[in-house]
Amino acid sequence: MASVPPAGPEPLVVLSDVQKHYGQFQALKDIDLTVDRGEVVVVIGPSGSGKSTLCRTINRLETITSGTITIDGKELPKEGKGLAELRADVGMVFQSFNLFAHLTILENVTLGPIKVRKLKKADAESEARALLERVGVGHQADKLPAQLSGGQQQRVAIARALAMKPKVMLFDEPTSALDPEMINEVLDVMVGLAADGMTMIVVTHEMGFARKAANRVVFMADGQIVEQAAPEQFFTRPESDRAKDFLSKLITH
Repeated sequence: MASVPPAGPEPLVVLSDVQKHYGQFQALKDIDLTVDRGEVVVVIGPSGSGKSTLCRTINRLETITSGTITIDGKELPKEGKGLAELRADVGMVFQSFNLFAHLTILENVTLGPIKVRKLKKADAESEARALLERVGVGHQADKLPAQLSGGQQQRVAIARALAMKPKVMLFDEPTSALDPEMINEVLDVMVGLAADGMTMIVVTHEMGFARKAANRVVFMADGQIVEQAAPEQFFTRPESDRAKDFLSKLITH
């Protein structure tokens, strides 16, 4: 019997010729980016390079001026029910934790699955508790967000996004609002997710995470993708002057 050839990469998120203008200012220029299922792509670059805008277009928190974005073969709808359904496939973790202050940690994590995925409360709670254990805050389930540290709140935000069983997770500077001692506890959870095969697009300043967990580093400047490569190659042999300049500043400060 003929052996089955190994499956090639499966494109999950595809941005094609994406442009984004704010009035006269062009925030994203000619963006072509394909992220395969199970791939971890880390997006880095100087402030104002368009990294966060890129991240936010993928679940249409930012609309694009032209071009196309598809997730698992479906183009992002403009609005309405189709957009809500597609958004449920795209988990998002921001700088700020955006937890509902008046709900317990458990309620924060179960709200989406009950309301959007129509899960029974008991099932949602049992899945939520397992996720809270996974991110290391299982014992905090009955507390309110204000009773947790920033690092713990961000780990709850990750659990909340995972509770929706997304196909891809977007992280927009997930550690930039945290105190230094809390950064690693969040990055450790993200490294674990990457190891488990979660498709992730991560905008971050944490180069250690990029080296450890990324399959590919995408370097942006002035709204464009300047260079992309495997982490080892990017950090040791960057090709563009912009990337060399960016990395030299990181290393010297």
